[in-house]
Amino acid sequence: MTAVLFLPVIASLLLTGSLVAFVVHWSTSQADAESIRRETMLVRELMDQRIARITKDQQSTTSWNDALKQALGPREPAWFDANLGIWMHDYFGIDRTFVLDGAGHSVYAMIDGHRDEPSSYFTHAAAIDPVVEELRAHRLRAQSATNAPTAIRRYVLLENRPAIVSAAAIVSDTGEIAQVLGKEPIHVAVEFLDGRFLAKLQTDFLLDHARFSWTGHLGPHEAAFPLKAEDTNLGYLVWTVRQPGTKIFEQMMPALGAAGAILVLLAGGLLFWIRQTTSRLARSQQQIEFMAHHDALTGLANRFSFQSRLEERMREFAQARRSFAVLYLDLDRFKAVNDTLGHQAGDELIRQAGERLSALVPGTEDMVARLGGDEFAVLRNQVGDRTEIESLSKRIIEIIQTPFELADRQVFIGVSIGAAIASGEMPAQFDLVRRADVALYRVKKSGRNGYIIFGENDIYLDFEWEEMRSYNSSRVIFR
Repeated sequence: MTAVLFLPVIASLLLTGSLVAFVVHWSTSQADAESIRRETMLVRELMDQRIARITKDQQSTTSWNDALKQALGPREPAWFDANLGIWMHDYFGIDRTFVLDGAGHSVYAMIDGHRDEPSSYFTHAAAIDPVVEELRAHRLRAQSATNAPTAIRRYVLLENRPAIVSAAAIVSDTGEIAQVLGKEPIHVAVEFLDGRFLAKLQTDFLLDHARFSWTGHLGPHEAAFPLKAEDTNLGYLVWTVRQPGTKIFEQMMPALGAAGAILVLLAGGLLFWIRQTTSRLARSQQQIEFMAHHDALTGLANRFSFQSRLEERMREFAQARRSFAVLYLDLDRFKAVNDTLGHQAGDELIRQAGERLSALVPGTEDMVARLGGDEFAVLRNQVGDRTEIESLSKRIIEIIQTPFELADRQVFIGVSIGAAIASGEMPAQFDLVRRADVALYRVKKSGRNGYIIFGENDIYLDFEWEEMRSYNSSRVIFR
């Protein structure tokens, strides 16, 4: 009789325990799989952002008359160090820089933050030349310089290490220096993916134990992202994945041996704990995703988020003609502050400037973004007319001209603003951004610390600033 009563109880306990174990195991496995999926998506976004940023940083100095004149000669090595080589290593994290003339001969080399002999390029040529030739081929096939791509980037194997190589044509920013398509000087930037880049992933984006692997062989709780050049796999970016489900399951194992009522009570308590732990994981994941879409220094939206919001506004404009404006901002005399007071003071200046801009543009549908360095952008939604953007530009100039308190000193800077408004006929996204860029260039050319709103009748291709002044453009300069 005892056995008849005992065996069903034991069977019920075993069945209950097995069911609980199965449910817990399935739940924790799902949590682990979701964690891997999210972190893999995050790594993919980070890699896309980094490779795009290298080209953007590079083009900030290669579309420049001074750079083209230096590349054509006579060449001053110190100038190359300060603008195209050592400066890019210190400020942008570039590991190798080379400048090639129109015939493909190396005229400048920077290796790990130090100027090297130009001939050192030839030890890297086998990996870099195909990227350079691809850029030249694309430019040769273009119908005009304005249609030709100015840069191209690829994953390559360099010095038996995985790297991003970005080749950019050094071109005139005003069009006043004639060039032959496909024969321009080339600026080559190289960033290795197994050095400082890995350290940045660990510190800035909380990827645990990030490392490079040739084979993709994974240890316990690791995930991998393949680095591919065309159809060739150059290796894998490997990191340790957070697996909250596995941790929970391991901690639950002792409780699964408890009997009867204790098992049921413990299971209920553990399920509640799982829910709390999953909530903490979700909050942690939200923090990681926030960091992927926001600038680490200022907390503002980054270039990736700004681009996404701009694409969204373009779609809304195409459907309902909801006008909006793009403002590009450049802090004037920022480099002087960096050079005089140091990078820490420069970072504090950027952070304070971001706070002022955020306070000035608080709308939920508007956006303030830091694009990199001392570059900011504002996306203003539902613009009534030009006077609204004029008023906003003046207020921005006024708040930036207010002294900044840095290292017990008052620092005075200015800001240059270029704006473009999407209204009337549907503009292409590239044209709208280019208009804001050109307007910003005009402000800098005219003396900085002002603003220009690109007008409907403005022409911006292949004209010098003095020539542009003769056109009937609706521009306003405020000082």
